[in-house]
Amino acid sequence: MLRYLRVLSFLLLTGAAALHADTITVTGSIRQSTQDGTGPASSNSALNNILDGDPFSVTFGFDGAITTPGTYNSLTGTSLMFTDGAIGESSFSSESLTIFQSGSVDQFSFLGCLATGTACDQGNQLDLTFQIAAVAGINSPATAAQGQPGLSPSFELLEDDGLTDIHGQLANYSYTAAGPIAPVPEPGSLTLIGAGIAGLLLRRRKRI
Repeated sequence: MLRYLRVLSFLLLTGAAALHADTITVTGSIRQSTQDGTGPASSNSALNNILDGDPFSVTFGFDGAITTPGTYNSLTGTSLMFTDGAIGESSFSSESLTIFQSGSVDQFSFLGCLATGTACDQGNQLDLTFQIAAVAGINSPATAAQGQPGLSPSFELLEDDGLTDIHGQLANYSYTAAGPIAPVPEPGSLTLIGAGIAGLLLRRRKRI
């Protein structure tokens, strides 16, 4: 009996649809900091230590995968982190991403709403507006990121109801597929497996 259950367990795992925890990362350099006259930052005072020219990264993680242009407002398991050396901001309450293919480029518009301040649309948000070559693909492990024509800056972090305003210029984009993390049985697989277990139990009862 144990041998049969092991076989069924194997079928359950190999016949399942896997969820993924994927990550989008963009990197660049700071072009405007609180040293240039905005701020001082109060909700996250560490932001006052950011300097012009600093390298930074923004990492957005989520359950599942993004493979085509579209609007993604309800991704589960999301996490968002802005990092400048040892300085970071991760107090985000929600995120949304729109990808639009325009000719030879994929254009990205990303919004991360902070949990601090009066409201997201009152200057408490992280904005990314950039594009990558469509030939590279949304799932590219590494490609150049550029600002969209007529839209500047390509990175902006607003805090303290807009009093703190940090800008940056993007340089690189990467998409990392973390691989399967939680096998989820297909409905059909569950039916077959349930029927198989029931049959084995019935067979065992008859043998007894």
